[in-house]
Amino acid sequence: MNTVKRLVKNAGTMLLAQVAEPVCSFILVLFVARSLGVSGLGKFSIAISLFFIFQTISSLGFSHLITREVARDRSKAGKYLINASFVGFFFSILTAGAMCLTGYLLNYSADTALAIYILSLALVPMVFSLVCRSICRAFEKLEYVSIPLITGNLFKLLVGLLILSKGYGLVELMAVILGSHLLILFISLYFVLRCIGKPLFRIDFGFCKWIVKTAPTFALIFIFATIYWNVDILMLSKIKGSTEVGFYSAAYKLMNVWKVIPLAYLMALQPVISRLFESSLEKFKIACTNSIRYLFMVMLPIAVGATLLSGNFIVLFFKESFLASANALSILIWTLVPYTINITLAHALIASNNQKINLRSLLISMMCNVTLNLLLIPRFSFLGAAIATLISICIFLSLQYGFISKNLFRLNFFQIAGKPVISAALMGTIILLLRQLNLFLIVPIAALAYVLFLLTLRPFSPTDIQLFRRLWEREKGLVTLQSQKSGEHNPSKK
Repeated sequence: MNTVKRLVKNAGTMLLAQVAEPVCSFILVLFVARSLGVSGLGKFSIAISLFFIFQTISSLGFSHLITREVARDRSKAGKYLINASFVGFFFSILTAGAMCLTGYLLNYSADTALAIYILSLALVPMVFSLVCRSICRAFEKLEYVSIPLITGNLFKLLVGLLILSKGYGLVELMAVILGSHLLILFISLYFVLRCIGKPLFRIDFGFCKWIVKTAPTFALIFIFATIYWNVDILMLSKIKGSTEVGFYSAAYKLMNVWKVIPLAYLMALQPVISRLFESSLEKFKIACTNSIRYLFMVMLPIAVGATLLSGNFIVLFFKESFLASANALSILIWTLVPYTINITLAHALIASNNQKINLRSLLISMMCNVTLNLLLIPRFSFLGAAIATLISICIFLSLQYGFISKNLFRLNFFQIAGKPVISAALMGTIILLLRQLNLFLIVPIAALAYVLFLLTLRPFSPTDIQLFRRLWEREKGLVTLQSQKSGEHNPSKK
C-alpha cells in the first residue's frame, strides 16, 4: 500500500476513534448536566481536568517518543514494550499518589475528593495501554489503536448512562471510567502482541535509563499542554466556583469536539513525516505545509459557523439555563484555527528532532495563559478564561513558527488563508440571512455553500496537484534504507 492510501486509511480509522471519544464524553456530559445540574457538571469537570493533568505526567510523553523511534526501526518494538512499561508502571504509581494528595490539599467537597481518588487508580492501566497503542501507531496499524479506544469509550458511555439513570452520582461514575481504562488496556495488549509477536521479557536497565533520560522532554511537552488546556477550569473553580465551571465547561466541550479532525489526521501523519524527515526533506516540507493548508480549509468555516450560531448550539445540546455559555463558545471556538496550525508544527518539530523548541514555546504560552487567567477571571469570570485561552494560543503559534520559518520551512499565509477566508465570509453572510430557520437546515446549507464558494475560487492549482502526487508516490527503496539504518541505530548514543 503506498503512502497516500495508508495515510487516508489510517486517518479515517483514527477519525472514528477520535470522534468516538469526545462524542461519548460529550453525551455523557449532557446527561451529567441534566442529572446532576450545573454544580454537578462543575465537580465532574474538576475531577476530569485533574485526571488529564496527572495522566499526562504519568505517560512521560511515550506516545511521541515510542512512535517516532519504532517507526524508524520496528525491530525495537518488543524492547520498547517491556522496558517502557516497566518505567511507566513506577511513574504511574507515583503520579496516582500525587493526584490523591493534590485532591486532598485543594480542599474540595467530600464527593469531589472521593471522585478524584477513584479516578487516580486509572493512571496505571492508562500508561500500559498507551505504550501498546504507541507501538501499534508506529506499525501504522491504526485500527489496532482505534478499536480499544472506541470499545472503552462506548463502555464508559453506556454504563455511565445506566448508572446515572439509576440515580447514582459522581463517585459511581468515576468507577465506570476506571473500568473503561482497564478494558482499553486488555484490548490494546492483545493487538500489540499481534503486531510484534511474543516479546522477550527482559528488563534492560541501560535502555530504561535512556528512556528516563530522553522521555522528560516529551513528557514536559505533554504536561505543559495538558496544564495549558485544563488550568483554566481549575483556576476558575477556585476563583469563582463550580457553577461558573459548569457554564465554561458547556462551551469548552462543544469546542473540544472539533479537535478530533486535526488530531486524527496528525496521528496518522506522524509516523509518515518521521520517516520522510530522514529519507526526503523536500517531501517532509510538502507534507507539513499542505497538511496545514488543508486542515485550515476545514476548521475555518467551523469557527465562523459556531460563532454565529453559538446560542442555537448551546440551547440544542444543553438546557436554556446554560445559555450564558454562548458567549464563551463564540470565543473558544476560534482557538481551533491557531490550534490546527500549532499541532501540525508541533508534530513537525518532533519529527525533525526539535522537540525542545516545542517545549520552550509551550512553556512560555502556558505561563502567559496562567497569567492572563489570573488577570481576567476575577473580572470577567468564565469569559475571561476563554479570552486567556485564545490569546495565549496565538502567542504559542508565533513562537513556534518563528523557529520553523528560519530552520525548516516557511508558510505562505496568504495562500493558506485567502480563499478559505473569502468563502467563509460568504458562508457567514448566508447564515445571517437564514438565522430564523431551523438549525438542522442552516448547518447543511451553510456547509454546502462554503464548499461551492471554495471550489469556485479554485484553491488547488495544477502545481499543488503535481506536488501532492509527487509527495505520495510509493517511497521506493525506503524499506531498504530503513533496514540499513536500523543497524546503525542506537538510542543510547542519542
